[in-house]
Amino acid sequence: MIDQGQKRIILEEILKSNSFINSKLNSRLLSYLVECNILDKIPTEYSIALDVFNKGSDFNPTEDTLVRVSVYNLRKKIERYYQNMGKRDKLRVKIPKGHYEVVFFNYKKENFRDKIKNPYFYLVPVIVILAVIALYQFYLLSSRESLKQTAVQNSFANSLYSDFINSGNPKLISLGDDFIYYTDFSEFKTTSLRRMYRNSKINNEEDFEKFKSENSGNENLKKLPFSFFNQAAVWPLPYLAKLLRDFDTDYLVRSASALTSNDIKSNDIFFMGSFWTLRILEQVINDLGITYSIIGDEKLTIRGINESDSSLVYLRSGVPAFDHIDYSTFIKVPGPNQNTIFLLVSFFATGSVGTIKFLSDETRLAELKNKFESEIKSVPPYYMLVFKFSGHNREVLSTELIHVREIDPAILTWHNSLVSKTPLH
Repeated sequence: MIDQGQKRIILEEILKSNSFINSKLNSRLLSYLVECNILDKIPTEYSIALDVFNKGSDFNPTEDTLVRVSVYNLRKKIERYYQNMGKRDKLRVKIPKGHYEVVFFNYKKENFRDKIKNPYFYLVPVIVILAVIALYQFYLLSSRESLKQTAVQNSFANSLYSDFINSGNPKLISLGDDFIYYTDFSEFKTTSLRRMYRNSKINNEEDFEKFKSENSGNENLKKLPFSFFNQAAVWPLPYLAKLLRDFDTDYLVRSASALTSNDIKSNDIFFMGSFWTLRILEQVINDLGITYSIIGDEKLTIRGINESDSSLVYLRSGVPAFDHIDYSTFIKVPGPNQNTIFLLVSFFATGSVGTIKFLSDETRLAELKNKFESEIKSVPPYYMLVFKFSGHNREVLSTELIHVREIDPAILTWHNSLVSKTPLH
């Protein structure tokens, strides 16, 4: 039987670990759940939202995933703690899947006498030399990886992503998905053929309804109930996942079409995708004076800071399957609730992959730092970067950082609409 004093000691040991010292949210949430256990109180999603996250009585768990995401991340943090610093702990705590209550238990390793009953135990003298060799090789590799990770965490990258990494908010990677609609003629019993379409001018439900109303004969068009992700969203994901893993950061992945205003208020978000898959986040692009065109001349236009400044116009050229030029923007803006929003937007995968490679490479980040210091005098809290890439068959051949700009949060009108809880369109 684990008494109340032992439970508090277990909690204190976990909170002293590096992962929890740097995460106020996980520490506060775990402390609350342990206290509920001690007081024999069953925590609920609603009580956690009010007591831990200071949500109001209007909190709706069916619309706001903050608690579920946070408990999921906390569960993973605890598991990693016992794989590392707490691996020798005999008294442990866990959060069973599908529950919010914590459970304390005695952790027991397999008994040595049980081990020697296993005939494979006697193979140990035979394989020990091979094991030593393998461990030595692993040590060499892990040492290099550890040095690399330490360099990343202590580098300029840390200052770029610190707001995102060190906040207590849950993290979402939002992948831009295409808006696909279709015609299903099976209802007319003439054919079972289903035709699917992608229109660059239709990127959300509002565009879709307008398109149907303006074109007779399209009443039977329907939105596809599942998502298609283009390469600009998917290809850079492994590079971003590696970067977040180096910072020991948990995250969930969600399609841009599934994002809600509550998601944007409750999470730090990293969006990746093409310009025409932004959906709910397109409002940010519009506020920043960014427009794009893929009909006729494919171009990216960025309005000047002042009325007297001319706009910056970048023309995308070539065919992605062969030699081509692509452009991307990397944007950091404040969210509506002291959270952080990153937008990595390009025409094709060349731009998105090239950008995330640039932003995770220490040498290239030094170039970015120099660009900031020479043009803005310092690294601003919020900014826009523009990159130009040459590529072949969507492979990045060269990368050029062509524009940096500080962002004034006051121009973000979407911020006010979210804070006031008015719907986003």
